[in-house]
Amino acid sequence: MTKVFNRKKGSEGEEIAAKFLTDKGFKIIEKNYSTKFGEIDLVVTKDNVLRFIEVKLKKGDFYGTPEEMIGASKLSQVTRMSEFYLMEKPEMAKVYDTYSIDAVCIVINENEEIERINLYENIGF
Repeated sequence: MTKVFNRKKGSEGEEIAAKFLTDKGFKIIEKNYSTKFGEIDLVVTKDNVLRFIEVKLKKGDFYGTPEEMIGASKLSQVTRMSEFYLMEKPEMAKVYDTYSIDAVCIVINENEEIERINLYENIGF
C-alpha cells in the first residue's frame, strides 16, 4: 500500500511541477525517463539548457522539508541517470551543450492545496 501511495504522490508532484515549469516558459521533453538503475522525473529545456528535474512533494513540512529529501546520494543518482540519458539519446547531446540538474520542491496542505513551490537551479552536474 505504501508503494502505491508513494507512486501516486510522486505522479501528483510531477504533474504539479510540469505545470509550474511550463507556466514559467520551460518545455517538457520527457516525463519519467527510467532505466533499471533509476529514474529522472522530468527532462525539460529553456534558454537552450537541457535540465534534469528532481521533483519532491510533501504534505506539510512538519517532519522535514522536501528540500531535505535531496541529499548527496540522490544528487549522485540523478547525475548518473542524466549521463545515461545523454548516452542513450546522443541527438540531445548534440542539440544542447549546457546541462543542469534542478529540483522542484512542493509542499501541499491537508486539503491538497499548494502551500509553496520552489525551483532550485543548478544543484548539481
